[in-house]
Amino acid sequence: MRFIAAGLVVFYHLGFKAWALEGSSLYRVLAAPDAFPPGYRFTWCGWVGVQVFFVVSGAVIAYSAQGVRARRFARRRVARLLPALLIAIALVWPVTIALFAVAPAKATVLALKTMAFVPWGPWIIGQFWTIPIELAFYAVICAILASRAPPAVMRGLAWGLGIAATAYWCAVAGGWIAAGGRLSELLLLQHGGYFALGMLCARLGEGDLAWRHLLLAAACAGAAMIQVRTAAGWEMAGRPDLAGEWLQAYALWLVLTASVAASFAWRGPIADQVGRLAGALRLLGLSTYPLYLIHIHLGGAILMAMRAWGLVWSVPCAIAGSILGALVVAAWLEPPVHAVVDAALRRLGHRSINALRTS
Repeated sequence: MRFIAAGLVVFYHLGFKAWALEGSSLYRVLAAPDAFPPGYRFTWCGWVGVQVFFVVSGAVIAYSAQGVRARRFARRRVARLLPALLIAIALVWPVTIALFAVAPAKATVLALKTMAFVPWGPWIIGQFWTIPIELAFYAVICAILASRAPPAVMRGLAWGLGIAATAYWCAVAGGWIAAGGRLSELLLLQHGGYFALGMLCARLGEGDLAWRHLLLAAACAGAAMIQVRTAAGWEMAGRPDLAGEWLQAYALWLVLTASVAASFAWRGPIADQVGRLAGALRLLGLSTYPLYLIHIHLGGAILMAMRAWGLVWSVPCAIAGSILGALVVAAWLEPPVHAVVDAALRRLGHRSINALRTS
């Protein structure tokens, strides 16, 4: 499901936005003609893959945080995010200078901001905007683990996030507040309902959901409807014909979210069916983060190199090249960097503990 979500974003950026929206960085570089790749009507709403990512994160983090200490949770999250990001920055930095004509000094500053997880942009990787939102969710989870609160507090987090997001989007729909703003994103007001739905999905496997949880899920789904409708207007700036078809994007998100829920509800039978493919599926899952980070730069470079071949060939090759590059990062480049980062974090943790004991 995570790979499908990443694929949707890749198809959207390379198969639609680069050619159809003047606000796209690739549109300016490609000097896109007044033409669209085949099937663009099916890729324009691929941006909803981000909303699917948030649901998956809510589910996976809630599931994996059970019985884990805060220090270990934080170390695992950093070790998961940082290695692929370092590799991605090394790959996109020269492309940013050569393809997007950004001055080396500015590209370096943007790279350092991205590397430091600065929550306000711009960044050298534009789609990095979602990562600080993920970190905000991780921070809340880590704080609960550090407080050693009873399990009921973690379960209550889904209610807090869901109710806050629902109230926010109801206020937007009622015209009481304006939608948008980076602070409301970092406070999880805009996307907290997706994380809450993911947490509910994780509990499906435990079999302890009650009817009240269905009411919370329905409220979050309603908030998601307003958010997707609003996001369609943002994403489709200049294309009111497609922004008006936001229900298509919402339906796609709803189907994929239901699939995430099903993966927890029937995880046993699913595992039995795909057990022999576990290695390949794991690699696909690990490749989604680098794919999300590098596809605009790597795919854009391929589009530039193959632009004379026409849209029919250049777009599929750019998408395939981005996926292949992400698989290479996940299979060969990231593991050694991950080992170094994880070892450094372990040493840092041990030194911190020893310092506390000494003091």
